[in-house]
Amino acid sequence: MVTRSKQALLFTVAVTVLGLALAAPGLSLAADPKAAEKVAQGMLKFDEAIKTANTQIDATLNAMNALAKPDANLVDGYKAFTKEVDNLGKVAEKAKANSQKAAAQRDQYLKQWQASQESIQNAQLKAASEARRAELGPKIEALKGSLSSAATTFGPFHQDLKDLTVFLGNSLNPATVAAASDLMTKCNTDGASVKADLGKASAAVQELAGSIKPGGAVPAKK
Repeated sequence: MVTRSKQALLFTVAVTVLGLALAAPGLSLAADPKAAEKVAQGMLKFDEAIKTANTQIDATLNAMNALAKPDANLVDGYKAFTKEVDNLGKVAEKAKANSQKAAAQRDQYLKQWQASQESIQNAQLKAASEARRAELGPKIEALKGSLSSAATTFGPFHQDLKDLTVFLGNSLNPATVAAASDLMTKCNTDGASVKADLGKASAAVQELAGSIKPGGAVPAKK
């Protein structure tokens, strides 16, 4: 027969054990494959935005270069060019927003990972977990570097394109197009530079997403 005093003692022990379990460091932040999957998918969504930006740069430069052709219809060509420049700005803003969201998800996931591994008692497993997390550092820095380089070049590049729309719009004729030839050449060069940096960023995003995604690397899209 269980007396009331024994029942009270058992209840106290149960509450104490439960309290210690809830207070264990990192328990509420236990590793979650779903969180890793969400981060990886967010990064791949950003990669799609990068590829869209690359495609839009090509479309914008093609429209610009079409104006310099001897048989160009300047009125229609100018409309197409200004439309592509405007589209480029919109694509860049979307890519920036996706980048910020993906970075926030990634950083939160890594903080959660670091906090949760504190609950690991086995020293070997704990060291392995930290080493695995540390492997992502260089990949993240490579991504940041390529994005920073692309952003540094894109700002002046986009502004030059917008300057061209204003300059040509004020007096649209073969003479003004010829006068803008040096800037057009610069835009082609800068555009190629931005595309190269975006290509590196795309590769870095895919590699990082593959390292975080549960079950292995993310298959490259064809």
